[in-house]
Amino acid sequence: MLADMWYLSMKNPSDVRTLGICAMKWVLFLGFWHLFPMLGAAARMGAIFILFLASFYVACMVHNSMHCDVFDNPAMETVWRFFLTATFGFPVEAYRPTHNANHHVFTQHEKDHLHTSQMKYQRHCLNLLLFFPTVYPGIMKLENEYVLKEFKKNSWSFYRFVGQAMCAHGTTLTIVWMDWRVGLLFWFLPNVLGVDGIITMNMLQHDGCQHITLGQHRGEKMEINNSRNFVGPITNWLSCNNGYHTIHHIHSNVHWSRYPEMHAKLVEPKMDPSLNERCLVRYLWRTYFWPGELPAYRQAENPQEKCN
Repeated sequence: MLADMWYLSMKNPSDVRTLGICAMKWVLFLGFWHLFPMLGAAARMGAIFILFLASFYVACMVHNSMHCDVFDNPAMETVWRFFLTATFGFPVEAYRPTHNANHHVFTQHEKDHLHTSQMKYQRHCLNLLLFFPTVYPGIMKLENEYVLKEFKKNSWSFYRFVGQAMCAHGTTLTIVWMDWRVGLLFWFLPNVLGVDGIITMNMLQHDGCQHITLGQHRGEKMEINNSRNFVGPITNWLSCNNGYHTIHHIHSNVHWSRYPEMHAKLVEPKMDPSLNERCLVRYLWRTYFWPGELPAYRQAENPQEKCN
């Protein structure tokens, strides 16, 4: 009976995976916390890396959830957003002004605070590694403007943001208070790296792709080569199909479980085949590290080296 009520309250049963991935982050964190006194320096570094991956995949769940509600019931959805906030480590409401209302509307144009042409380094690995600190001030500007606007309107969005901020930072501070070493190494640091990872994905998914036509940021008339896709099964299982990025931009409010089918039907027949990558890790390594050569389009844009 309880199971039936659970599924009835969810919009799509596939989101059991979403909940499971978030729960797994807590399981991993609590397990490493328990093991912390027995771990050497190398093992702790390994634990930080694993927890970073967990934080990154939770960030993918935040991305999906802020486009498509998980629960039909508004009260359940509110509770879920607070749980997601505590798990993510930051207010999920911030996705609205910085991602939904900015990146999707102005993809790769100057108004997009995540546009990759901001990066001007001749060493391509620096364009990747320094992307997050470069775009972060713009992200914070959008977030602060949104909070101030909603405050002046005395809207529920403002109170949700404040409540989520208290939830996220309260969770982090409580963990740090209980054990500052575990809190900083196994919670705060992986969370920051996870946010870095999800934002830096813009370099992988959009750099070198075509700009959208302003005003056509959704629907099948938009530029089909606006994104790079990573279609490997492992990454997409863990990220709940975040690798299918073109179809996400075309139909951003469609549930993620439909993306593989829609990608095959609507995107693959029309897109540049070079924008379909099988393995994210291989693409990341060869593009930014070895050989890591600056792409031709960037060589034309950046005739002078910005950093030695």
